[in-house]
Amino acid sequence: MANVDSPHGFKVWGELLRARLYAVNTAPTINVAVGDMVASGNSGLSCTKGNGTLLMIEDANIIPATPGDATPLLGVVLACYDENMFPYNNAPSGYIAAGEVGDGTVAGYVLVADHPDQQFEAQADGAITAANIDLNHEITSATLSAPNSATGISTQEVAAAGSKVTATIPLRLYGQAYPELDAIDAAGCRWVVGINPDCHYWAAGTAI
Repeated sequence: MANVDSPHGFKVWGELLRARLYAVNTAPTINVAVGDMVASGNSGLSCTKGNGTLLMIEDANIIPATPGDATPLLGVVLACYDENMFPYNNAPSGYIAAGEVGDGTVAGYVLVADHPDQQFEAQADGAITAANIDLNHEITSATLSAPNSATGISTQEVAAAGSKVTATIPLRLYGQAYPELDAIDAAGCRWVVGINPDCHYWAAGTAI
């Protein structure tokens, strides 16, 4: 059976190990959607609604610009909330749009699966050979930070091309998610992946 080519961002695979709330600064330059792999903004933000000071996500050099040591990854967005902590657009698949002002301090908040050992499922944008499974892979999307217009879900994928041993390449492949359904030699194959420890905000060996 042929693979179904349906980008859906990254989904938690197996047990959810941890989830934490992060802030999205007012008027972000990107869209932030459920299923997006997001990075650290390396800055705290004093928030409203009793949330105190939260770490902010990066909204300029977001995936797939330059992930890795310079812009360490946090994990994957599980839910988006507006500045009042209501589910964004009153739907689980709602996303925070670029330019959203919110309350003037935050555009909203995102709940992120951010444990360094967390595994995710995502599809590849092309064929990945068996020889490349133990290499590191980039994250890509057809249009930068553009979710599916119908569902609001992320369109990020595992990049099949450019796999290397380079430490600053963010994804490690652990194997096929559904070997009984997907062929590795075509786009749409779904993979179990993790964030390279050298690229993870909470796992990097040096200070951020």
